Amino acid sequence: MFKISEFSKISQVSVKTLRYYDQLNLLKPDFTDKHTGYRYYSADQMLQLNRILAYKELGFSLDQIRQMLDEQIPIEQIRGMFRVKQNEILSILEKEQARLTRIKDRLSFIENEGANLTRHDVILKEVEQQLVMSYRQRASLAQIPELFRQLDSQLPGSTPSSLTQMVLWHGCDECDDDIDIEVARVLPQELTSRPPFIVKQLPQVPLMATLVHHCHTTAPCTASTELALWIERNGYRMIENEPRREICLPHNKSIDPEAYIAEVQIAVVKA
Repeated sequence: MFKISEFSKISQVSVKTLRYYDQLNLLKPDFTDKHTGYRYYSADQMLQLNRILAYKELGFSLDQIRQMLDEQIPIEQIRGMFRVKQNEILSILEKEQARLTRIKDRLSFIENEGANLTRHDVILKEVEQQLVMSYRQRASLAQIPELFRQLDSQLPGSTPSSLTQMVLWHGCDECDDDIDIEVARVLPQELTSRPPFIVKQLPQVPLMATLVHHCHTTAPCTASTELALWIERNGYRMIENEPRREICLPHNKSIDPEAYIAEVQIAVVKA
């Protein structure tokens, strides 16, 4: 048997924490002297303490840990708790990855301030109305391939891969980490809408500022920033409530599967 101070030294867990675990009925001393109040722990309890610390490191709350240590709890319920925790961590990782991408993008912008930020040619052109099937959701950048997968499942046969792929970026004042994203495929002919998959006509835009850029799916891209700077510096302004469009262009993916070529389009008028 070990006094609480000795058990603390061996386990490298503070006496204060051990007393707190006792109060929570998470790890009670093996024996408490009625006369002195001294707490004593057995060597076997070191295994239980290590399990508590391991669960805590995985992000479980002390209340969840107490449930998992209860011998009466079914193993399937423990598995369920681990699955929930796994999904929580995956969601956090996804949001942090999106945050990291924005930080890299901003850092690239800062490092290039004062230099020639518009490295691409900007072209002004008229864009005709386009028939599309689209799917709009609040989602992260990492979810875009899944949104297209769901959209493509609504299109007939092997058609999707041959249809132009487009992303419409909507403004969203209420969104936090997610973005108001609308993925779309340009249609050659009318189809029936199957909500939330909507067939509609994108309106004609008399004047679009456009920029073709090469990007990598794992690297930050400053194309939209460059286009916005060009618009501001050349006496134009963006049309309010008109989403930015990004059209993927066909290219040889065998060279680099992670690379893509796209045209960014922003509706503008002369300021």
